[in-house]
Amino acid sequence: MFTLSGCSNLTPKPAEENVKKENLQQEVERAEKKEDTINSIETLSIEGRYDLVDGYAFFRDTIHNHPVYKAILLIKRISDKDFGFIVVRKVHGLTPVGEYGILSYNKSRFYMKNIDYANKRIYYTDGMDIKIKDSLLHTIRYVSNATEYDIWKKSHPESNVYISLRNTLQKEKEGYANFYSKISNDSELTGRDEFIYYESGKRYIDNDSIFQKKWKHYTTINSNDLKTGNNIQE
Repeated sequence: MFTLSGCSNLTPKPAEENVKKENLQQEVERAEKKEDTINSIETLSIEGRYDLVDGYAFFRDTIHNHPVYKAILLIKRISDKDFGFIVVRKVHGLTPVGEYGILSYNKSRFYMKNIDYANKRIYYTDGMDIKIKDSLLHTIRYVSNATEYDIWKKSHPESNVYISLRNTLQKEKEGYANFYSKISNDSELTGRDEFIYYESGKRYIDNDSIFQKKWKHYTTINSNDLKTGNNIQE
């Protein structure tokens, strides 16, 4: 019979534990930096001033769509994943309608940032479907009573704006400034570090094939030949 004498030290030395902890921490930091880099690369670069090339709105319970013949879209990047936007659209026969907000890129989609005033927190709803190719961008916006389809061309920030859009555009700029100030600086609002998603209603148009054909057409021709009307003062 063989006997073993002496003690076997199975407890790691403190120095070894510290090294392992440091290595683990470094691995975590590298993984976080890699994820941030990937997310930054994957986030579409959509900022800029855009003028309308083609657009229409399809309202619920209507047979025909309503052409948009004047519109402007302003997008400003405010963080790695967040973009502030202001849009003014004029459907034929109606007064201009504007909208502003913040789009947040998450899992390959743009979501709309909102404020739940009753519970004082930030939450997200479905935003815009966006595609971009060279100087062209398309947006599909699903709202409660309509689906808005627009194709835009990037233009110079100081290009002229239709006179009929200017008053509405100025009001939307002021509204956006107030919204951005509150959602960014109000210490009472929670949810900034969370992604709280509220379903905002299901889209009621399942087939966007007509619009996708328009998009394909515009992206296969020379964008320099596209007219946006940004030099027209009416």
